[in-house]
Amino acid sequence: MEDTDIMPYGIHMGKQMQDVPADYLLRLYEEGQLTDPVKIYIEDNLQVLEIEIERDKKQFTK
Repeated sequence: MEDTDIMPYGIHMGKQMQDVPADYLLRLYEEGQLTDPVKIYIEDNLQVLEIEIERDKKQFTK
């Protein structure tokens, strides 16, 4: 999967993968309820997703 591919299921179904919130993707990953393409996308982008979550936390606490 690429950033411009469409999320195939869930509350963010129909959005481009790059527009699905990082915390949502990591929650799905931790729950283990993923199809292979989404799981591989998350694993390939895990570092970036974790950085996004930390950045969002800092912005939220300001």
